[in-house]
Amino acid sequence: MIKNYLKIAFRNLGKRKGFAFINVLGLAIGIASCLLIAAYVLHELSYDQFHKKSDRIFRVTQTTETSSKNESGATTPFPVGPTLQNDFSGQIEKTVRFFDMQEEVRTILNAQTEESFRVDHFYVVDSTFFDVFTADLVRGNPQTVLDEPMSAVITEEQARRFFGNQNPIGKQLTFKGVEDFTVTGMMKALPETSHFQVDMLVSFNSLPKLYGTRDFLERWFWNPCWTYVLLKEGVAPQALESQLSGFVDKNYADREEGETITLSLQSLTDIHLYSNLDQEMEANGSIFYVYLFTAVAILILVIAAINFMNLSTARSTERAREVGMRKVLGAQRKQLFAQFLGESMLITGLGFLTALFLVYLSLPWFNQFLGMSLGAEVITNGKVIGGLLVLFIVVALLAGLYPALYLSGFKPTSIMHGSKGTQSGAGEKLLRKGLVVLQFTLSVTLIIGTIIVYLQLQHLQNKKMGFAQEQVVVMPITQTLIAWEFDQFKEKALKSSHIKGITGVSKILGSDSQFFSKYSPANQPDAPPTNMTLHVKHDFLDTYNIKLLAGRDFSRDYSADAENSILINKAMLNQIDAETPRDALGTRFYYTTAESERKAFEVIGVVDDFNYTSIKKEISPLVINLVKEGRPTVRNIEYATAKLAVGSTQNGIEDLRTVWKEVNHIDPFTYFFQDERLQEIYKSEAQMSSVSGFFTLLCILVACLGLFGLASYTASRRTKEIGIRKTLGATVPNIVALLSKDYLKLIVISNIIAWPVIYYLAVQWLQEFPNRIELGWNLAAIFVMVGVATIVIGLLTVSYQSLRAALINPVDSIQQE
Repeated sequence: MIKNYLKIAFRNLGKRKGFAFINVLGLAIGIASCLLIAAYVLHELSYDQFHKKSDRIFRVTQTTETSSKNESGATTPFPVGPTLQNDFSGQIEKTVRFFDMQEEVRTILNAQTEESFRVDHFYVVDSTFFDVFTADLVRGNPQTVLDEPMSAVITEEQARRFFGNQNPIGKQLTFKGVEDFTVTGMMKALPETSHFQVDMLVSFNSLPKLYGTRDFLERWFWNPCWTYVLLKEGVAPQALESQLSGFVDKNYADREEGETITLSLQSLTDIHLYSNLDQEMEANGSIFYVYLFTAVAILILVIAAINFMNLSTARSTERAREVGMRKVLGAQRKQLFAQFLGESMLITGLGFLTALFLVYLSLPWFNQFLGMSLGAEVITNGKVIGGLLVLFIVVALLAGLYPALYLSGFKPTSIMHGSKGTQSGAGEKLLRKGLVVLQFTLSVTLIIGTIIVYLQLQHLQNKKMGFAQEQVVVMPITQTLIAWEFDQFKEKALKSSHIKGITGVSKILGSDSQFFSKYSPANQPDAPPTNMTLHVKHDFLDTYNIKLLAGRDFSRDYSADAENSILINKAMLNQIDAETPRDALGTRFYYTTAESERKAFEVIGVVDDFNYTSIKKEISPLVINLVKEGRPTVRNIEYATAKLAVGSTQNGIEDLRTVWKEVNHIDPFTYFFQDERLQEIYKSEAQMSSVSGFFTLLCILVACLGLFGLASYTASRRTKEIGIRKTLGATVPNIVALLSKDYLKLIVISNIIAWPVIYYLAVQWLQEFPNRIELGWNLAAIFVMVGVATIVIGLLTVSYQSLRAALINPVDSIQQE
């Protein structure tokens, strides 16, 4: 019986190759897209889930608010962790702190080979690290491996890098060419799905020796640490969090007047998708993209399923005579029902198998595009397998149940007399039209949504930052000899004709990080006591081509500039009640030091606004101060930046490398370009935009496949009508217009329905961006453009089949059964 069913099923597929191809391909594309997106979503949702105690691990975050700033940071002061452990010992099992020395890279020397390397993911951590986090320690005792000062744990990759195949335990690594660490442990690299990565861990009690003091460990106004707490079993985070306001009042005694500090607990597993704070350990993902891709996957799958259902129900009426003959020959309804449902499952199965093949082919590209390493788990994951089985059953039943019930219920006498199966009922036609409208409504919504996301991201990337990015080389110099000998390095480097300018800055312009200092205008007693601050060296404005609106730049002709002069940006004018930049010149600011001393500074220049921090944020008032040579530079200047001559990039880099080695023989020369770093910062947004655009194209392709199939069916059903109309004088354009107009009406209706929906969604999403595209006429233009595009695509799709039908000889059309 089953063998016979299969024969009939394959025979019918063979007779309708075009129908089978469209159904299988459309379904396969929909399922493959859904699988790839599901793999991405599962990957993003799995971050930090590998930690065995992940449900009890929370990061302590700090929000500082004044009338001028709202700083939400992922970091806290050094004493927060130990003090929390002491004050809430009944609720907190362990705490662990991370500190990266506030350096982008660290130089580590193998004293035996005298070879030095730059280590990226370097953290000073408490000895409780292995008690809180799940990490595979290959060598060493997790209970004691970070107990002693100057002890270090390195990953297997770093061990091979420093020592080859030798056992690293007990060997020495020199930090900055000065202090020796002893390797006490070796660990495997953390999984890719960790919100922080590790190359080297150093015991926290090494800090007093590294800095020569321990005073900073007791400061509550400097917050450079990532602090994590492991709650005891059964402790609700809300219960602890409700007590943190009292903890702040008790310990943050040095708060400014009007300053509010709030400590919060952030679940470990929420950090990657839900956290976008200042000073994140690494760039996080976004739950928005998870929602976006999930919606895209569902839309594509729904459209593919609608295609399948539409074509299956449309073509089913062609087999009415077959049903009549088989019933006359003794076939029972349940047998016919099983036959049609089985054929639906067969086509669905072929679609699923083709989808798996498409996933296999496209996975390497998908990984490369997103910078991930998804493997066989895309298909073998238990959740994915379960979802596929459910999906298979649902799609097969939805597509096959109606034809099976409808056809198997035909009466043989009615069929043989032609009263059944020759025409589709009004209800059927309305259903198919409704499904086509739904398909294209979803497609249009997705297309316009993707365009708006793309335009907004392009707006952010192309927005004028207010400073030069091209040909600007950035070199990390924190705690290096270059920082100590900055003027010597600059003097030698500027002898090269390929280098047009050199300066130093405390941060990468345009990056997320931001620093505040206690600069307050003297003429405004109610003004905020702190402001955003940028520490620079001479020639900062020239190197970055930042426009000076009034006054002068820092100059070597004024030796006291570092002691009593500052620059401000245009955004600061409102804070000091200055109407023009020139009015602000001479305004006095007071700077309050860590020892509560107050020093007076005078505004000598006003610069045009530039994006000190991320372009996702509004430009805030900014103070720019000049840093003196020596220890102040070492403490405040983290990067040296050089402006290269146009066309001299390679020569300029080589000259910088040569001078670097002359001045600094310890630290390897490391650099990056300003514009490339900013592109990396927004790389994930660009990738997501491109990927969503790709899946949108697939969505349109699947919808057009369905439209093509329905147009083919309609044309075949109206063959005799077409022949008669041509005999009576109808032209080919008349016939094409006749067959196309109904579908074009449906596409127009789809656009009209989609427009208000996407307008509402776009307005809500764009509210999150201070710098955003204006909708208005722009959106109207997008609506018209997408409407015209979908009509043209629909017209081309339908017209092909209409044209084929119109070109058939009228005699053949009328004779066709």
